Amino acid sequence: MRLVTKKAPRGRLFRELSAEEALAVGNVCGQGRVDSLAEKHMAETVLRSMRDQDLWLACDCKGSVEDRPLNTARNLDGSIFLVNFSGEHHTDCPLHRSKRDDDNTGPGGSRRNAGAMRIDFRSFLPRDDHGARISVPTNTDNQGTDKISRRRVPALARLLLSLIDAAELNRINPVYPQTKRTKKQALDAVKLVTELEHFAQGRPLSEIIFFDPWLKQTRLDARMHELETDGKAWPAGRARTFYQILFSEQVTQEEVVFTNQYGPTVFRPEKRVSINGETDGHREKYLVILMYQRNDTGTVVCRDAYAHALYDYAYPVPVDSNLERATIVSIITAGKWLQSSGYEIALNKPLFDIKVTVDQEEGFVLPDFMLTVTHPGGMRTTELVIETMGYTDDDYVERKANQHVGMTTLGPLLKDPPYWPEPAEKSDAFTRYLYGKILHL
Repeated sequence: MRLVTKKAPRGRLFRELSAEEALAVGNVCGQGRVDSLAEKHMAETVLRSMRDQDLWLACDCKGSVEDRPLNTARNLDGSIFLVNFSGEHHTDCPLHRSKRDDDNTGPGGSRRNAGAMRIDFRSFLPRDDHGARISVPTNTDNQGTDKISRRRVPALARLLLSLIDAAELNRINPVYPQTKRTKKQALDAVKLVTELEHFAQGRPLSEIIFFDPWLKQTRLDARMHELETDGKAWPAGRARTFYQILFSEQVTQEEVVFTNQYGPTVFRPEKRVSINGETDGHREKYLVILMYQRNDTGTVVCRDAYAHALYDYAYPVPVDSNLERATIVSIITAGKWLQSSGYEIALNKPLFDIKVTVDQEEGFVLPDFMLTVTHPGGMRTTELVIETMGYTDDDYVERKANQHVGMTTLGPLLKDPPYWPEPAEKSDAFTRYLYGKILHL
């Protein structure tokens, strides 16, 4: 067993445990057995040093560096205990039965409840709160007790992601040779979805989702007036609402700026702009959805907005970080290298939780990327799961790693960097790693 650093750099060897320390940790933290007070004190000292010096415990019960289980030390109500958050220990390892991250998680670290689900286009419109009365709080089940679940994805975000998913903008097929899209082609793909999907009987989404980004107040008023007076079916109990979708390179929590040859148009929603995974809008390329309703004074206003960063306008795959952008670059480069050998790679960025079964129990996972590798001759395909792991937030990477066992039910799992938590030695390490793995599938 060895202690490795969480950061600066992540995964660096801090020190090896002595044979006595490894035995003590295995007995006390894994088997729940205390043979002596000295052994208990030795195990406690190891766990305290893990917390004091930001260390993880890497177990050597499996030969492969890629499969090495990682453990973190947690403090709950004054009790320090060891938590296995990445990989599973060998069945003969004394830490095999060490505590998983949370009792509300399923086998393999999967979530018991899905955090991100596709929108139902027939029931996504916001409820009409006019005339609603305040109610006394009642006891309800708290769905936020699952510590590895992200916060529930809000409806506006799920609407945009559902449209992206239906338009297949979250896919690059193949990654090489590439077929680039223009901004107009990307928006046209989403427009087609709004023409085919309906929010009410005989009413396509295109009646309430628009793509012209320079609406003046008179146009906003006219559109709302039409929705309120056209006499067509409208979902019961739902507020009159319409939406606007546009690209933007300038997004903050206060405003969204659309710029074209005529100059900038600024949108300032009443609520703060929600930006996926960030607060300052530093990822430059975004797809934004704006929501319009009447306010209490009867004025049509931009009520809410959600922005999601994209890999690139030519390939508008949603990304959660610049690290994911770098992973996509590596995948595209590997696809280019593999083309001469007859391989073809298709990339999919899952936007919604995927149901998996581990030990006959269902749960949900959300990989960063899925790759479909078509082998030479086209007679065989292989699914790969790709996880971007180079983040600096310790809690976040622990939550991600906790799901990896469940993700392996979808296909072999590869991490970027390849031997995480050890940092990559070269900038193209993951490209070379992926290339080699695919050649030996």
